[in-house]
Amino acid sequence: MDKGQRTWLAAAYHFPSTYSCRLPMSSMASALVSPAPGPATVRLALIRVGIELFGIEYVRDGLFPLIRSMNVSVRPPGKVALSTQVLHGYKADESPAGVLISEGPIYREVAHAEGLLTVYVEIPAHEAGLWKSLLMTIGYWGQASSFASCLEISETPPDWKECAVPLQQFRAQDPLGAFFPSVLTEFRNRSVTWDEVVPASRSVQRNPLKLEVYLWPLLLIKQHRGGKLLVRTPFPESELLGKRGEIGT
Repeated sequence: MDKGQRTWLAAAYHFPSTYSCRLPMSSMASALVSPAPGPATVRLALIRVGIELFGIEYVRDGLFPLIRSMNVSVRPPGKVALSTQVLHGYKADESPAGVLISEGPIYREVAHAEGLLTVYVEIPAHEAGLWKSLLMTIGYWGQASSFASCLEISETPPDWKECAVPLQQFRAQDPLGAFFPSVLTEFRNRSVTWDEVVPASRSVQRNPLKLEVYLWPLLLIKQHRGGKLLVRTPFPESELLGKRGEIGT
């Protein structure tokens, strides 16, 4: 097999219960969520499970150069319901008398999916077995309590009309306000360093991530108080620009 040949892997995940992929910059006391994980979350999950399976040195020297530069795309479940839950929380504040613990309500938005989440990664074809093992090992998306199970992995390219796409990759001719937007994180570029992503000390200050507005191929079908029901609906193909799934150089 040609070692320069690339293929797409499509990993399908089932959420048996509610899950939470918290939006960046959302308040800890009132956290909002994304319908599915963003591209940076996929890369960080691959790093985490890679370390669990193969050790930190192998991931740093062997896998990280591809993880930071591979094309990634995410297809949300067929239906996603978002609702707000009120929880009992604790807050720690420092004072001259020491650390004071206060209690109070906190609000957490959670998601519940019907259908499978699909994560697509483009990898060297001759390494498909290794990357299948990594994708199969991922057991949650977002918070550690957001349990997920990988049901199948196939060599299938993404259908861009059904995957999250950066807002800047749409034509501006027609309004797309009906599709669900969210701010997601992505690696800053293809040249981020290992020490920026997995800092050995606090001396590394540069953020390896960037914030970007994405549109999900999800339409709001029903809304009641704080709850929303989103249904996957393909984007109009005529509105998409260029190749998707890439990050900057």
